Amino acid sequence: MLDETVVNQVEAFLEKKKLSPIKGLLPNHPEDIANLITRLELPSSKLLVFRLVHHDKAIDVFEYLSTEEEEKILGSLSSIEIKGLLNEMSPDDRTELFDEMPAELVQRFINLLSPSERKVAVDILNYPQESVGRLITPDFVQLFEDMTVKEALSHIRDVGLQKETIYHCYVSDKAKKLIGIVSLKKLVLSLPDIKVSEVMFPEVIKVEVSADQEEAANIFKKYDMIALPVVDKSNQLLGIVTFDDLVDVLEEEATEDFEKIAGVLPVDKPYMDASFLSIVWKRSFWLILLVIFETVTALVMIHHQHNIQQLVALTFFVPILVAMGGNTGTQSATIVIRSLALGDIEVKDFFKVIARESLIGLSIGLTLAIVGSLIVALLQNNLRLSIAVSISMGLTIVLATTVGASLPILCRKLKLDPALMSGPLIATIVDVVGILIYLKIAIFILGL
Repeated sequence: MLDETVVNQVEAFLEKKKLSPIKGLLPNHPEDIANLITRLELPSSKLLVFRLVHHDKAIDVFEYLSTEEEEKILGSLSSIEIKGLLNEMSPDDRTELFDEMPAELVQRFINLLSPSERKVAVDILNYPQESVGRLITPDFVQLFEDMTVKEALSHIRDVGLQKETIYHCYVSDKAKKLIGIVSLKKLVLSLPDIKVSEVMFPEVIKVEVSADQEEAANIFKKYDMIALPVVDKSNQLLGIVTFDDLVDVLEEEATEDFEKIAGVLPVDKPYMDASFLSIVWKRSFWLILLVIFETVTALVMIHHQHNIQQLVALTFFVPILVAMGGNTGTQSATIVIRSLALGDIEVKDFFKVIARESLIGLSIGLTLAIVGSLIVALLQNNLRLSIAVSISMGLTIVLATTVGASLPILCRKLKLDPALMSGPLIATIVDVVGILIYLKIAIFILGL
């Protein structure tokens, strides 16, 4: 953990233009150095500290910076320095940086890459957004089935330092099709003269390059992997995706889902980095739509204003019904959305989920109906109104759990993000229908 005093000391030396003492203050771990650079206020200070980092650590430090910080530093470096940085970066981190840049700037930087790195960069950028292909790195150890264990270990020694991981090696046939996987441990403990094909594990867990990143994340989670091989449709090995890249995907997906559930358009930047107007718009968009939808509630009450005027007490309990329906619907939606994300339920489970949530809603509804009737009896001493409120509350809660459970699954069926069924949207739907149910039941029971 970076100490705040270190940041203050570095800034003090920068003000005095004393750079030599700063080298002694730099933390050992590249991530801590990146954190230090991020916390400096002036862009010129960030660049100066970055230039003080030893060249052996510079790439690692650069890759730990956010894409915004990387862009700022690149904008202050010479073409030769930029060329060195970009060529040394891992392909997946470089792709993430390019994704955040204007197209003309990306083209300029791609031209600075060596022919081999340029081909890798262009190939990865040609894969669809959100696909596994955008995360792959070709820095993996590839072995061939006819190699001996001795030859395989020799190959790992030759190329291992340049690879992302050497703990698992991928075995291909002569056509470079993936046929197996073998761990470094297995190779070290095997006899040197036997073939790699004899010690490899043939059942390889893999993913196609066009698959969604979230699918790859679920595979990682299910099988507790540290790297996942990526193949094309003909099963040729294209690269691997490592766990650290998928952690970022899981974090982004979870953040996006939380924002959607809360009725906020996804914000693609950290809270403090996002522009004020952008946040206002993204938070206002759903609220504007919800105001329009909630107008239906007002229309329902206007339509029944004569009945309401006959018994004003009807309006006293509208907020309770609205709150209970909205809260219950949001509960159901949140549980179902999360279960869909984790793979605990699928679209085929639609009727099972609806049946289960309806029974849960019925049980909760009966309980709250009893509580609601007692509250009305105490406040108004009106038996018929008490019965109307209790029945309405029970039916509204059953409706809320059913709607909250069904809409996210229907979204998944239509290939939409289930998180689009946000809590505020479901609450609004339940508000409109719940108030209509309440007024109709009240009119019938009270004879209005």
